[in-house]
Amino acid sequence: MKKKIAVLGTLLMAVVITGYSVSGTYAKYVSEIDIEDEARVAKWKIGMNEESMETLDLFKKSYTYGTNGTVVSSLDDKKVVAPGTNGQYTFALTGDIETNYKIKVTATGTNTVTTTDETGTYDPIKFYVAKDGEGITTIEDIAESKFYNFDKLKEELNKLYSGTDNKVYAPGKVDSASYTIYWKWDFGTSEDKDDRSNLLDTKLGNEIVKDATSHKINLKINIRAEQTQDKATA
Repeated sequence: MKKKIAVLGTLLMAVVITGYSVSGTYAKYVSEIDIEDEARVAKWKIGMNEESMETLDLFKKSYTYGTNGTVVSSLDDKKVVAPGTNGQYTFALTGDIETNYKIKVTATGTNTVTTTDETGTYDPIKFYVAKDGEGITTIEDIAESKFYNFDKLKEELNKLYSGTDNKVYAPGKVDSASYTIYWKWDFGTSEDKDDRSNLLDTKLGNEIVKDATSHKINLKINIRAEQTQDKATA
């Protein structure tokens, strides 16, 4: 009897071991997760719109007046200014930017189309920068009191896009507002040769003949767009 019980116990142990072996081989946890991501570089595109000229075209080699045809013309193929001339240049930006960004305008240049007499400095060329939507389509639309000198022109240009608080733009279309720089050198109406404007205009014309470098005006505009991580404010 004891032998039978021993044999039965051995068989039971064999069954338990076999069952554990089978369970360990064929039973298991299985989990599976697929994760994928993809990205491209953020767009950075900015430039002049199609209506803007890449070259600053503010001054010219010749000028017309009404129906009278050409009334001022350079003899050496260089751009000139003279009493009674005026001009303008319109520009606007375009583009797509997918980051926060700043736009900084830096206007530089010199104006030596000036002279002096006993009453002070004579600075005949005046400027104004008009923004699209301001209601100005020709230089005649600008009130005389709005014009300013060359130094003030550079100050006004430097505030474009950035304002006075260094605006930060959010991702999106680039500010496409257009701006026009107007300038003029008024034509004297006095017939008196001793009129101050007549005397000093003539002085400028005479001095440039003697020294070709004496009276010139030059304007350069740099427009820089730069990515920033600052908070958008515009």
